[in-house]
Amino acid sequence: MKSILLTPLTKEVEIEYTQNLVQLSSERKNEIEEFWMEINQDGLFHRGEVFNVDSLIEQESLYKIMLNCTDYAHYLHTVRNHIADEEGCKVVFGAGLVETNDSKFVFGEMANHTAYPGRLQCVGGGLSWDDKKGNHFDIKESVLRELNEELGIDYSKHIEKCTPVFLKSGGTYDFLVILYHIKLKIPQEELIKHYQSFTEILFTKGEKPEFQNVIYLENNREAITSFFENDDRHCEDYLRPYLEEMTEQK
Repeated sequence: MKSILLTPLTKEVEIEYTQNLVQLSSERKNEIEEFWMEINQDGLFHRGEVFNVDSLIEQESLYKIMLNCTDYAHYLHTVRNHIADEEGCKVVFGAGLVETNDSKFVFGEMANHTAYPGRLQCVGGGLSWDDKKGNHFDIKESVLRELNEELGIDYSKHIEKCTPVFLKSGGTYDFLVILYHIKLKIPQEELIKHYQSFTEILFTKGEKPEFQNVIYLENNREAITSFFENDDRHCEDYLRPYLEEMTEQK
């Protein structure tokens, strides 16, 4: 596994779609088909498009990420089997560390009906066609959409700023993650009430929240160290180093 690297974002990030399909060997295609038939017997997952990182090009004024297209079966086969070879699916996504205006970091534990039950992570998720403008993707729009879907936060009402701060590379699958800091206009107490109302509305519509628990942590080194030393839940590989970096920037 490559070491996790958080690169401060002092340049723009441009994400471009090549319109090419990922090319896989016959052997890997067969592995993915067998895996998908086994894992999706209940029809829980949808085999939609997934955008795979073809290359990352660092230029003088920007990072340029070139994407091609694969599908969710390829992606899920990669992560469930811990594949890190050249035929593994490598994605880029945005993740937002939410912080209330009384200095509480906010992230969540994924619910049992999701693809990653019990995993701790910031709000965020993969790119979709909705994020594509011409041949480029708007990853900030993706993060804000996920923020609304996962916490019920409205950009126009609740957010002071949403700033990209790090480009994460390396880690378990060498996925690229654009890490955002999302500063809210409201304190923890108000967010708790807002989230409760949000989940009640979901339940009345027959839907389930994506987070089964929301975690609130003080923005200080002691609280973060204590949390990760005493909590054994699986978490996204970027989570602890990102929280520690953001604490140091306070």
